[in-house]
Amino acid sequence: MSRLAALLAVLAVLLTAVPVPPAAAAPAEASADRVVVVGVPGLVWDDVDPRATPALWALAESSPIGAVSVRAARATSCVLDGWATLGAGNRARFPAPDESMPPVPLPTVPLPDEAPADPETTPTPQPQVPPVPPASPALSHCGLQERLAAAGLADPQAAVAAVADDPATARFGAEPAALGAAVGCATVVGRAPTLAVAAPGVTIGWRDQLPADPGELLTGCPLVLVGLDDLVDAGEPALEGSDTGTEPRPRAAALAGIDAALGRLVEAVAAAPGETLLLVQGISEVNDGRAQLHVGIASGPGAREPRWLTSASTGRAPFVQLIDVAPTVLAALGLERPASMNGQALRADGARPPLAEAVEVLERANTAASVHYRSTGAFFIGLVVLDAAVVALGLLVAGGRRRNRVPRPAGERLRGALRPVALGAAAVPVASYLAGLLPWEQAAAPRPALAGSVLLAALAVLAVAALGPWRRRPLGPPVVVLAITLGTLVGDVLTGSTLELNGLLGYDPIVAGRFTGYGNLGFGLLAVSALLLTALLATAAARRAPVRRARAATAAVVLGAGALTVLVVGAPALGRDFGGVLAALPGFLLLAMLLTGTRVTVTRMAAVLGLAVAAVGTLAVLDWLRPPAERSHLGRFVEQLLTGEAWTVVSRKAEANLGILFGSPLAWLLPVALVAAVWLVRPAGGRWGGWLPEPLRGPGLLRGRRDLLPPADLAVLRAGLLASALSLALGAAVNDSGVALPATAASLLVPLLVWLAAGPRGPGGGGPAGPEGTAAGRAGEGADRVTVVSRGSTAWHA
Repeated sequence: MSRLAALLAVLAVLLTAVPVPPAAAAPAEASADRVVVVGVPGLVWDDVDPRATPALWALAESSPIGAVSVRAARATSCVLDGWATLGAGNRARFPAPDESMPPVPLPTVPLPDEAPADPETTPTPQPQVPPVPPASPALSHCGLQERLAAAGLADPQAAVAAVADDPATARFGAEPAALGAAVGCATVVGRAPTLAVAAPGVTIGWRDQLPADPGELLTGCPLVLVGLDDLVDAGEPALEGSDTGTEPRPRAAALAGIDAALGRLVEAVAAAPGETLLLVQGISEVNDGRAQLHVGIASGPGAREPRWLTSASTGRAPFVQLIDVAPTVLAALGLERPASMNGQALRADGARPPLAEAVEVLERANTAASVHYRSTGAFFIGLVVLDAAVVALGLLVAGGRRRNRVPRPAGERLRGALRPVALGAAAVPVASYLAGLLPWEQAAAPRPALAGSVLLAALAVLAVAALGPWRRRPLGPPVVVLAITLGTLVGDVLTGSTLELNGLLGYDPIVAGRFTGYGNLGFGLLAVSALLLTALLATAAARRAPVRRARAATAAVVLGAGALTVLVVGAPALGRDFGGVLAALPGFLLLAMLLTGTRVTVTRMAAVLGLAVAAVGTLAVLDWLRPPAERSHLGRFVEQLLTGEAWTVVSRKAEANLGILFGSPLAWLLPVALVAAVWLVRPAGGRWGGWLPEPLRGPGLLRGRRDLLPPADLAVLRAGLLASALSLALGAAVNDSGVALPATAASLLVPLLVWLAAGPRGPGGGGPAGPEGTAAGRAGEGADRVTVVSRGSTAWHA
């Protein structure tokens, strides 16, 4: 075990030695006397135009800009969710009326003609009780919240308390109105923004509408929140009504109103004494609730050059999150960020092109993200159907063992026809990444273009695998598919994870679960392809080495490949997937044991897992020692452990695992994989032998099939499968994607096993399985046996 400890220590050094790009300059690094946040529901970069919105265009032309994910604690972020999330600096949501918060009128705040609050005084409550329009089932996704915001909320503090009590808010550990509590005084224009600051003891000056002279807003509190809701009721003139039940305003007129209000604010900020940081943010979705990326602009101290916006929470320009706004405000005002805020201060990162070109880049990013967001469900269902069809065809065509029968020509032809189908199915997962090499988001119909790109990429991978000179080797085509998968995933993360972003098995900035590095589903594909290819390479190295050095050569290849894989997966500047480190490392160590004939014991496996946890813990602490703006999510988790916030992360991941198990289409790949496992790799005998049909009785089709692979090669394959199973099981346990991780890996692995099972059969190929020697096993032990020792007793598992 001392060698394993040394290996893990070397990995920890390598992972922390990989350089992290230096932090970019933050707009909030220069202190400001005040911060003005303008929240515009529904504002996207497609709305920004030099003629239609000249003030917005002029502001963006000289400022850092970015694409904002407004993801809150619900799938579609509506206006009240957005303001609650902004104020929490963490994901929150406003409860629906049937979830504890009835539709009620406006809070007791100053009347519209009253002056904003003075920091030293508290305004006299002026109750207003306008009637609340009745809720209608005809309202679209965000219509009910927009109606509530327009009618008002009875008591802002009661509304904030309802947000805090919402289970979805609690899962993220958010503290609603934490921004207001930290600043202590805020001037608010509009009704919905009160959700961001209405904590107990906070002085709030309220205006229903932006005054003609916005300068008077800048003389009181250091924080000003302005809600411009014109787009809430904007729509096409031909529509019968908007989602709030009112007549829709033409979108162009709504944008003109927003631009005029923003122009007055910009002039007031320029004339105000001292330094003012102005943040213009899309705050939520509107109307039909279609999730998109929104406008983000920062202007003021530290943000006066045309650059891209980013933050440590995304690690990728030009993407930022709504949860980053509150930390930016606090940093600009020189206030401490509460531990409950998961967002990070906005930063300016790298020069951007001229605004017209930059807006085109942001529009394409929005198109790619929104199409990805709407397409993943259908893709997952298609993947399940495709793999289920491959397994069903395999059972029909390849069947089971028919003892002592000569292969029939018709059966051989059918199996030959099945093989390219299975190979093509195995190519689909990597094709979903390779499709990103084509500019499908620029097509007139981007969603069909994405589907066509995936199909084209799958056909290209299939052609390479099936038509190359390796096609005559027993494992040539599947090895090529595995190599393309591994090469694509590794090459992508080395070049900035451009294919993971908006890949159908990757992630998108709308969901905002991850913006760079490996996603959980990508790690599943990486683990399977890396472990199986490593098993093949290690075996080839052992066979070419002298007999006395074969075992050492095997161990060197496996441990070396494992070290490189863990480095790519876990390095903060590369994969950033520390859960992947915890899952991958034991898989490679188990593979080394199996291929070198080392006895696998419960004690040794427990030690391997313990050392892996220790390695990840060391990495987490080292990452935590970096400056807060440079920490990855692992360093932030250590901070959450120290502040008592970590349990919310753990419990949220556990709930996400359960949600995926019972709600994700990908979970249905597990029954498909189980059927394939019973058919292909089940051990001899077992409880199911009696109720299986006659062709499927006995050992799995891939056990002892000397006509498909030599016995030693089957033993290597089995070792790779066992190591993959361990990594995938650990990955499912420690990541919030849960069973979706092994299910995605099954979409690659199962079709390849079906391809192998459908291979040409020699005479007697379906006969009983004979003993198979391990790659480096002990004399007298079969390759289908793995030794497991517990408390002095030995159990043999076929």
